[in-house]
Amino acid sequence: MNLYDFHPFRSLFSQKSTNFAIESYNSAIEQHLCILACRWPNVSGIANMEKNAMMTDSKNINYFPIDSINLQNFAGAESHVFNNDDLSIILNGRPSDKTFFREGEVYQLPEPRLLLFINGEADVLLDLEQYHFERGTVILTTPDVILEFDHIGQNVEVCGIAMKEAVQVVERNVTNASDKDCELLLRMMYLLWDVATQSPYRRETVLQLLRAMVADVQYIKQASDSMVDKTATSRHQKLFQQFKTLVSRHCERERKIPFYADQLHITPHHLSAVISRASGHSAMYWINRAVVLRAKVLLHTSGLLTYEIAERLHFANPPAFNNFFKRETGLTPKEYRGK
Repeated sequence: MNLYDFHPFRSLFSQKSTNFAIESYNSAIEQHLCILACRWPNVSGIANMEKNAMMTDSKNINYFPIDSINLQNFAGAESHVFNNDDLSIILNGRPSDKTFFREGEVYQLPEPRLLLFINGEADVLLDLEQYHFERGTVILTTPDVILEFDHIGQNVEVCGIAMKEAVQVVERNVTNASDKDCELLLRMMYLLWDVATQSPYRRETVLQLLRAMVADVQYIKQASDSMVDKTATSRHQKLFQQFKTLVSRHCERERKIPFYADQLHITPHHLSAVISRASGHSAMYWINRAVVLRAKVLLHTSGLLTYEIAERLHFANPPAFNNFFKRETGLTPKEYRGK
């Protein structure tokens, strides 16, 4: 595909010249971002802990690697896509085909992904946590994130990148960016496209740009968090988020509250009280939910036998795993796998 056919800055580029006017570049950015010209609302992707933000236990998990789909069909005929072994890029994507993402279905995304919502809105569960995505929402997911769409609005438009093995993302970030931050992130996405589509392929430059974009999203999130009032409630929410990050990282081996309290340098009693106050659920509720999700992924996407999954999740024996899974879901592992 010829970049000049669709690039929003194409009037500034001459295939006969390498000169580049930064003032004109900025002007073109402003024109392309007219749909984002409004003032971004405050962050609305914060979890509503008063709601029951959990996936229905009986639902199957659909494994959804980026290489398993036709990107052009997924993103829409007017979008622009690029794919190789390192990354996939979607610019001006307008996903409208509900055969890919359907409301109420649960998906596992193996690759880290970075998305910028240009238009539209959606209500989504990411690893049990509820978010509202809208214009200006920036999403950075970790590998193997579990998501479910409660609602997908009309006229959704996104720019996004799926990163494969070469770039690591260790922390999920969801935030609403300012006009300036959205503009910069969009510039970086188009620069990444420009470099990735060069021949010969400039792999190390592409990977460095990807890492820079991940760092920039992390900076946006940190800057947003630093503006939040340091009230007792915000401190509790911060501790709750840290707790859930640890649970996601260690739940296969650690299912005792004292372990997480020790990691957070507080007493088990204090941790239990804070989690209950911040989320309306006990700390064990969140630990068990994470283990159930991990078990469902393994049952649905791997060829492991039940006893092997019990070993992988460090249960004492297969009956202990079976009893735990049935208590939490109402189904035995065999019954869940056979659905």
